Amino acid sequence: MMNDKNRLPRLGWRQLLRGWAMFLACWLGAQGLAVAQLCPNDSPGATSCFRVYDDATGQPLDIPNQPVTVLCANSRIRLRDCSGENFIRGTIFYALGCTPGAALNADSIRTVPPTTGPLIIQQNTPNPHPGQPGFPGGAGILFSRRFEVRERPQPDFTVAYCGSTNAQIQVTLSTMQANVRYEVQVGTGPRQPVTQASATYTVTPGATTVRVFGNYTDARICEGMSEKTFAPPPAPRAPVLQRLTVQATGLELAFAPLQNDYRYVLEQDGGTGTFTTVATIPSSATTFTVPNGNLNSCYRLRLTDACGILSLPSAPLCPIDLSVASANRQNQLSWAQTAGSPVTGYDVRRNAQPLATAPASARTYTDSDVTCGVTYQYQVVARTAAGVSESAVRSVQTVASQAAPAPLLTASFRPDGTVEINTQTAVSDTASRLLVRRTLGSTTADVPVSRQRPVLDQPGLVTPELVPCYTSRLSDPCGNVSTEGPSACPPVLAAEAADRDGNQVQVRWSAPAGQGSGWSYRLLLLDAGGQVLSTSSLNGSGAPILAPAPPNDRQVLRYRLEATSSTGLVVYSNVAQLVRQVVVTIPNAFTPNGDGLNDVLEIKGRFLTTFTFRLFDRNGLEVFRATDRTQTWNGKVRGVQAAPQVFSYQFTATDEAGQPVVRRGTVTILR
Repeated sequence: MMNDKNRLPRLGWRQLLRGWAMFLACWLGAQGLAVAQLCPNDSPGATSCFRVYDDATGQPLDIPNQPVTVLCANSRIRLRDCSGENFIRGTIFYALGCTPGAALNADSIRTVPPTTGPLIIQQNTPNPHPGQPGFPGGAGILFSRRFEVRERPQPDFTVAYCGSTNAQIQVTLSTMQANVRYEVQVGTGPRQPVTQASATYTVTPGATTVRVFGNYTDARICEGMSEKTFAPPPAPRAPVLQRLTVQATGLELAFAPLQNDYRYVLEQDGGTGTFTTVATIPSSATTFTVPNGNLNSCYRLRLTDACGILSLPSAPLCPIDLSVASANRQNQLSWAQTAGSPVTGYDVRRNAQPLATAPASARTYTDSDVTCGVTYQYQVVARTAAGVSESAVRSVQTVASQAAPAPLLTASFRPDGTVEINTQTAVSDTASRLLVRRTLGSTTADVPVSRQRPVLDQPGLVTPELVPCYTSRLSDPCGNVSTEGPSACPPVLAAEAADRDGNQVQVRWSAPAGQGSGWSYRLLLLDAGGQVLSTSSLNGSGAPILAPAPPNDRQVLRYRLEATSSTGLVVYSNVAQLVRQVVVTIPNAFTPNGDGLNDVLEIKGRFLTTFTFRLFDRNGLEVFRATDRTQTWNGKVRGVQAAPQVFSYQFTATDEAGQPVVRRGTVTILR
């Protein structure tokens, strides 16, 4: 049995513990660790308390005066009771969530769930003071705390070199969360706090990586990290501006492939010599359009780096402002271009095809090879050493107040009597229609004309006194018709026999008119196929002269005059034809007696090429037939000498001119 002296100190000790527990409960409540009921089945006590620690480092994760502690998703934590009660370790249980839905167990090391957001952790301990003030009446205590689960910060950033020495890099964070503290580490160097989204950092020797760390400002441990590697970039090259084209809605620029490790800015010069930024160009781009770009500016593309240390500009290109107009069957081009790019020359394009070149000093071009009423599209291209500047494509319809002058004509006969009409010079307006008129004596007629050249005409009968002459006009698509041009007349030749047998031939001709002067002449003798048999020069102006002696074996003489002007123009006359008479000589008697005189019957004559000779006796029987001059009759009939008598004959032939020749008569055999 204990005495009073011993009892009093014991009672005082219990009262001291009770007071200490009440004090601790009040302090924990102030720290936000003892909170109001969170789970429906919570039954906390005055001393209920547990804290959270990082399992790997043992560092406490609770922050004083912060109501809700932040936990990292999927992290390992350790839970410790802080009630001050000396609970046996196996009597303290925890659940992630409210029981009975969440299972309680005595494992104090837990993995934070991956799901972000609110998390309740419930503690179950024995009730040290059932029914006492601040404690429930049951045997156990259920106490819950609220936490917030977050993903580790994952900084998103880009890294770029600054300058050509590779001594610095620029790290740019895509976004900076207000409740995250960031640090940058280059290689194995120290971590450096981030104070702004984009900053430069020194590259330590051998460094090839950069890391960006992120920590929540309201969490003890919840760190995320992103890492990127970098390599020395290639040497920078000045960009090449290859083409500048004026479009309806702006200026289109095209450039050579850019380097991914650098940055590019498009700049324009407003005429002051100072370039200002128009746009930032991504290194993946090959073209860029400046909406409503200024035609009085020059443009360039400049390479720089993330820090703006490097500056390598391209050669500038300046746009061309082109204007087009038409008058008097000519299209006039004029253009302006701001000085600022070293132009070596200009190319003029028509309908997307090369038309002409012009020197660098040129600002106008006249296109005369155009057709009235036709619309043309023009573009002027400035050439430089690095690229080209193309104007906008401008359209203009060619106009004219009068037709082009009628062209000079040439007129020459073909061997078949057709007159071939050509233009001496090309028609300037190819779309104009050529109108040709023929005058022959007192009559005039329009010659049908197609698009093909030469124009062909059949004038009919012609003589040196009745010569066909031709004039032309031009009718253009605009409805204009030219005045009639000068007349062109081909030479006309006539050939006549100068004696009864045609052994001498006299020729006369009319000189070509309206086609030149200083004519010289050659007389051509042709065969039936138009091939030249012989030629001879003629002197004179067309008065009758004797032609060279004709060949004896030609019944039909075909002459053609070749006239050559002092400028080398050659024209021909019609074919003048002279038909000489066929001569047939058949004796009326012969004496086939073998004395060597007049022993055979033979056919003689001139121009006997194809014929049939038939000889008949008194009874009408055919006794001899010949088809060429080498065939003769010796007076025998079936090998027997015929008695003296009278025979009748018939000679038929067709001369070279196609005319029939018929002769009939008798032949007598004399003994």
